[in-house]
Amino acid sequence: MRTYDVIIAGGGPAGAACGAFCAQSGLSTLILEKVTFPRDKVCGDCLNPSCWPLLERLDLASRVLSLPHSKLEEIEFIGVRGRSICFPLNASKRGEIAVKRAHLDNLLLQRALECGAEVRENAAITSIERGWRVHAAEKTFGARVLVAADGRNSTIARSLSLLPAAKKDRIALQTHVPAPPGFGERVILRLLPEGYCGAASIGDGEVNLCLVSRPKRIASLKAWAEANFAVAASTAWRTITPLSRAPISPAYENLFLCGDAARVVEPFTGEGIFYALASGELAARHIRAGSSPGDYAREHARLYRGRLWVNALAKRAVLYPRAGSLLLDLLRFYPPALRFLTAKVVGDALR
Repeated sequence: MRTYDVIIAGGGPAGAACGAFCAQSGLSTLILEKVTFPRDKVCGDCLNPSCWPLLERLDLASRVLSLPHSKLEEIEFIGVRGRSICFPLNASKRGEIAVKRAHLDNLLLQRALECGAEVRENAAITSIERGWRVHAAEKTFGARVLVAADGRNSTIARSLSLLPAAKKDRIALQTHVPAPPGFGERVILRLLPEGYCGAASIGDGEVNLCLVSRPKRIASLKAWAEANFAVAASTAWRTITPLSRAPISPAYENLFLCGDAARVVEPFTGEGIFYALASGELAARHIRAGSSPGDYAREHARLYRGRLWVNALAKRAVLYPRAGSLLLDLLRFYPPALRFLTAKVVGDALR
């Protein structure tokens, strides 16, 4: 059995960032990923401007910009009755961009490899033992520290009886489709009687299309999207549930949780990748320092502080689209308030 300083479950943005920073500091690091990259994920594919400093610290900013992407210039909100309001976005190289997760996540995982982390793909974790002994791909690995970066349905959290029960109140569907004529480099967030549709240009003539609805109405919302975006019958849709879940304490003795494994951020806000990268870096910093679980937990809470009300408001708008549309109508008469909310939804999460 080979033993490492750190074993990380999950090779997505949280795990890859944590692995890269741990390896850079000289810690022997193993990332166990259950599938083989590149792969796509249910995601809006948008990179919040707050990501750029993190990507710079990973020496990846210029490489991300070399990937096929869209520099988003505008965000449009559309209510149930079809009334809309638009605001410009900062379309600079350090503004909001959209890039496929297949491209971005693969680049991040490759960076962890370059930094010295060992990566094993197609290595789903089957069981763990405190100590830590991790069983995956018919092998056993040991570690001083275990990091759960394996998403909202974390195998690590479930194995340790930490995963709270989740209500399947909503389902998300996502796919990539050819951009409609004249779509441009923008984001459209549309509230519908059935739920919510988000569409974002991702470059190469494609649009990321995301749908969120309650289970009993998702088929109707999908039919609307297929008609309005000329989605081919053969198009494959990815799906994920639950979309919300109670947060988990992010640290225990020699155990750190980051990304969605610790706290699920409402997808409407487009900040999931930022929080994955930021919490992965934070976990690495505390692992290097040998911090107590309480120290990491406090700084992890500080990372999200001041943002949770935005996520709660976004969730309400999606759960109750008619009420959300009424709010949009009211904000049309006071643009500074909507501009403020726009900055909170797709602006710099560190502000």
